[in-house]
Formats: sequence, structure tokens, C-alpha cells
Amino acid sequence: MFNYHKVERLNIPQWEAVYRAELVPGVISFIAIHDTSRGCALGGCRMANYNDESLALTDVLRLSRGMTYKNTVSDLPLGGGKSVIICDPTVVGKSRENIFKEFGKFVAWINRDENLYSAAEDMNTTVDDMKIVNNYTSNIFGTKIDPSPYTAYGVYYAIEYVVDYFSLDLFHGERTLEGKRILLQGVGKVGLILLGLLIDAGMEVYVNDIIKDRVRSTKKKYSNIKVVCQKDLFNIDVDIFSPAARGEIITQQNVDNCKFKILCGPANNQLQNHEAGELLHKSGIIYCPDYVVNMGGVCSIKYLEIDGLSTEVTLKKIKQTVRKMLALTFRTAIRKNLSFNIAVDHAVRKILRKTHADHREVSNSKIFPLTSASLFS
Repeated sequence: MFNYHKVERLNIPQWEAVYRAELVPGVISFIAIHDTSRGCALGGCRMANYNDESLALTDVLRLSRGMTYKNTVSDLPLGGGKSVIICDPTVVGKSRENIFKEFGKFVAWINRDENLYSAAEDMNTTVDDMKIVNNYTSNIFGTKIDPSPYTAYGVYYAIEYVVDYFSLDLFHGERTLEGKRILLQGVGKVGLILLGLLIDAGMEVYVNDIIKDRVRSTKKKYSNIKVVCQKDLFNIDVDIFSPAARGEIITQQNVDNCKFKILCGPANNQLQNHEAGELLHKSGIIYCPDYVVNMGGVCSIKYLEIDGLSTEVTLKKIKQTVRKMLALTFRTAIRKNLSFNIAVDHAVRKILRKTHADHREVSNSKIFPLTSASLFS
């Protein structure tokens, strides 16, 4: 039986529900439910060794809001949520199993009266982890399929589309990816699959990853890639920068150092804030909003695992939706003279306003009494 006394509710404006729980001694988890007006919130569970809880809370809040926007632009009948587990992601064996057992109970507790949040795999979590969670709650996806390849394909479709869309402005009318230079930051589950697609397309690929073993194994598999060290990340003159690791890679301080023409990658929250997006826009750099570009993973869960569609149909629908929403973003930005990050948020909010007429208000106090006004007030 899950010990609900270990759970605290946090009061966060604009979020329907945010919870904190100690899963096992020393391991804290946050679950953030941003918006359920379109349906049960769906968002992955990531495991990371955050330096302190405030960073983890900030991350889960931004990521859950991003899932609301992602599920909206994907035209999925789902809300937005996210979960994080503060822990060394390399933990294995019984210790890892116990963490995900308790996380499963945590998710089940939150959903005991109504479906508010469903989890799935994410950064540093696996299909096997989700299978453990599934033993304790039915509010789990990603146990039958790995969404990583579909995320990678969605990013690839976005890169294809943005190069084609701006070919006259940026590439002298050359619409193909062949010969274009791209810097891929991060070769984890998604990044490595994306790398193979980019090489097959004939691109000149530069690779960076802070984990040296990943770099070595990637270089062994793809001998023609060029490895970039961390300190030279913004010194490489490329056509496209594709972040595939942690977020907030583009800041107000480093925009002036950016030498690429296009920012398009699978990482969440690539911009530190809206101001960084405005500066990118003023610099003439095309930003493909991350929650449009990386929608392939959540779409695959809906199409394959929930709807039972084929892989072929799933990839076709992902490609169509990515291209459609990028086109909307680009048109809105150009017509209204907005930065690309503001333009896509504008479009999403317009969709959500129509949905909110049927918004069902969720109160944490209905689930359990208030135990903490805020951990970080």
C-alpha cells in the first residue's frame, strides 16, 4: 500500500496539480499536471541527478507545460503532464526496481479517483522500467513500444521540411539535405537513431556528447562523423544545430556566438526563455519549436499503442502533422512579425482557448488535504 503521508501538494499557479513524494529514502519524485482540458495528461517520466530539488521542480513544470502544447499541436485528445525522479540514472538492480515500484504506486495514488496523469518512458528511463510501473498502475504507456525511433523520425521530417521551406533564403534554392552541415548535440536513444537518418540523407554530420563512451562507440559505428568537444560547441560553422540532450542550450548570453542558420532538434526546452527566442529571430536564425519537432514520440504512443495503427500509417501521420504545424508556425511568424517561439505559442493558445470552454477544473484538495503551501515559496 502506497504511503500517501509521503506525498505533498504544491500550490503552483497555472498548473492544475503538482505533487512531491519520497519514493524510497533519499529519492524524490515530482509529478506535474499542467492541463487536462483535452483529456488525461500524458507525459514521460525522466530520471536525472539534479543538484537540488528546485531545479527538478523547474524542469518538471516546464516539461509538463511543453507536453500540453505538444499534445495540442499533435491534435491528440490528451492533456499535458510530466514526472521526474531525482536519482542517479545509472542505478541498477533491486534498487532501481524498488524506485519504479514506488513510482508506480505514486501514479496509481494520483489517479485513484479519476484519470489525471499517465506516464511513459523518457530521458534515462526504459521500456523495462515502465513494465515495472505497469504492475502497479494502468496509467502507463511505452510498455509495448519504444517511442524513441518515432521521435527521431519526427525530427528528421522537420529538418527536411525547414530546409525545403527556406531553401531560397538560406541555401540558394538547394532543397535537399545532401551536403548540408549539421551539428548533433547528444547521441542518446533518440540522437543515435537521428544520426543514422542524417548520414543516410548525405549530410555532413558533426557530433557532440558529454559522455565519452557514447562518442567513442558512435565514432566506431560511423567513422565519417566529425567529433566536436564541448568547449567548441558554438565555434563550428554549420547550417543546422540539432540539440538532442538537456534543455536550455540557447541563452541570451550565447545567441551572438551561434553560427548556424537553423535550430531544429529533439531536446525539450531548448531556449532558456522567450528573450533568447527573440534574439535568435533578430539574428535571422530559424527556430523550429521543440514541441513541434519532437512530437513523434507521443504520437507513436497514441497511434500505435492506443489506436493500434500500423508503423507505416503512424510515420505518415507524424510526418504530415510535423509539416503542418511547422508551416503554421512559419506563416504566423512571418505575417505577424513574431519570433518563431512566440508564433507557435500564439497558435497553440488559440487552439486551447476553444477547448477550455469544456475545461474540467481539477482540485488537489479533492484528492487529499493540503499538506504544504509550497516547498519553494
